[in-house]
Amino acid sequence: MLSVRQAVNRLKGALLLSGLLAHATSPAQDLGQIGNRKPFALSGSLSLQGGPYFYSGDGTARNLPYFWNSTGTLTLSLWGWQAPFSYSVGSQERSWTQPFNRYGVSPYYKWIKLHLGFRSMRFNPYTFAGLQFYGAGVELQPRGFRFSAFYGRFNKPIAQDTLGSIIPVPAYRRMGMGVKIGVGSRRTFVDLMVFRAVDDTASIPEVSGNRSIAPKENIAVGLSGRIPLSKKLSWDFDGGASAVTDDVRAPVMEGTDLPRFSQGIFTPRLTTRLLFAGNTSLRWNSRYMDMRLLYKEVEPNYRSLGAFYQQTDIRSVTVEPTVRIMNGKLRVSGSYGLQQDNIRGTKVTTSVRRIGSASANWNPGRSYALDASFSNYGIAQEAGLRVLNDTFRVAQVNRVYSLSQRVTLINKVRTWTVMLTGGYQQLVDLNPFGTFSSAENEVMYANLHIGRIRMRDNLMVNGGLNANRNSTIGGTFLLVGPSLGFSRPLAKQKLMVALSASYNKALQEGRDAGTTVNANHTLQYRVGKAHRLQLTISALQNKTSFVAAREFTEVRIMGGYVLTFQTKS
Repeated sequence: MLSVRQAVNRLKGALLLSGLLAHATSPAQDLGQIGNRKPFALSGSLSLQGGPYFYSGDGTARNLPYFWNSTGTLTLSLWGWQAPFSYSVGSQERSWTQPFNRYGVSPYYKWIKLHLGFRSMRFNPYTFAGLQFYGAGVELQPRGFRFSAFYGRFNKPIAQDTLGSIIPVPAYRRMGMGVKIGVGSRRTFVDLMVFRAVDDTASIPEVSGNRSIAPKENIAVGLSGRIPLSKKLSWDFDGGASAVTDDVRAPVMEGTDLPRFSQGIFTPRLTTRLLFAGNTSLRWNSRYMDMRLLYKEVEPNYRSLGAFYQQTDIRSVTVEPTVRIMNGKLRVSGSYGLQQDNIRGTKVTTSVRRIGSASANWNPGRSYALDASFSNYGIAQEAGLRVLNDTFRVAQVNRVYSLSQRVTLINKVRTWTVMLTGGYQQLVDLNPFGTFSSAENEVMYANLHIGRIRMRDNLMVNGGLNANRNSTIGGTFLLVGPSLGFSRPLAKQKLMVALSASYNKALQEGRDAGTTVNANHTLQYRVGKAHRLQLTISALQNKTSFVAAREFTEVRIMGGYVLTFQTKS
């Protein structure tokens, strides 16, 4: 028989172990897999590197004369529960992280899932959308039925402290609860949900001198669903109505028309506002074509205390078609939408955005592929409560074009890869008075990359040419130059040798503006499966007038050791 002290010690050990093995970001634990997998696993890595740094040229050095750093990760696993540790210590950094300040578990068995500790759940975007709480929750999803519920704390109480060296932001203790009930499965369902949160006015002394920090109350009701209308057509929707009281100390509002079931759950006050938000879409799927039509509207200042910040005062309509032809080898997709704010007509101006994009992907075979895309984002202001002065009217468009081609040739001796990419981006001020012309810019770029791998000894040689042109109100700048590199394993694949270099010529308004040279050399030697030794030498010479606005040369030499391990018992 155990003594009282032995029982207490064993209980402490079990609680400590459970706290170490459960944390906020761990995946859910499938209790049905406990007997089918090994219980314990340990994995991680450790690295130590350092070396000198040499600098000569204009100004001060960009780094310390000597640099060293050690990093490591360790992950404990018990039946799928994972507990990671990490650290980083060096000449310029000291850090240690572990996720056990907030921990929790989500064990599940078949259609039953529990949430304990610091957890998060999701109802829909306008009621409860993944905000983390400290408490308990449950999810039940037997065939044809869906139920979720939780209760917990969102905010810890933080009292006002104006005398401390670091003044914290005061906060009231916020408790919340929610229930979601529905029918259907993941593909077809209808869910109804209710979320409520309230701040405890007695959790901290009253905050003085800051009206923005006040105890709040919120109740949000939502409806979500996915309903197939036919074999090819489906309907999705998310909606929410949220009543938020910005200060529960405000006088009670009399003569409201709230339904009886809300009495005793939510008290309307003079600082209460009721707002709505929602989105809906129709999706049509077939073998050769998909079409999606989306509509979204969120009233100004819509808020739920169970959801993260989201854009409000918005109304948008978007169409997204996709076409697949040539047995799926050619795929063309696009989207076009209109978006505006000031949906209740309370702002001085109304901003209207036109968003369009298109892309094409062609893969006729293994040896060739082509990707092309285009996007156009425009914004313009219209009159709201007042007539706009054309001098200050915002009217801009941002266009982006890109094209990428890949050719791959493979045989038993070698592999060739050729890639050519290019693009063009333009920001234009459409206002004829040129109020925002200083923001205009134009960027053009092109890259050619050629790679060759010899199968016999894995010798890889690659090279390329790049060009980048940027035009702004300050002038036109151009960087163009080649790059070359190779790598090869030696000593029965234990030693890897790699060398790369690049050269760029700089031009400003067509005149010589200097050069930039980069070079890197790496040696990596593998000792067994877990140990690696490596040496890296990198050099940079800059003589440009606009890349770094000074001339300098720097060399960094760094040696290191890496240990990787993974054990199971």
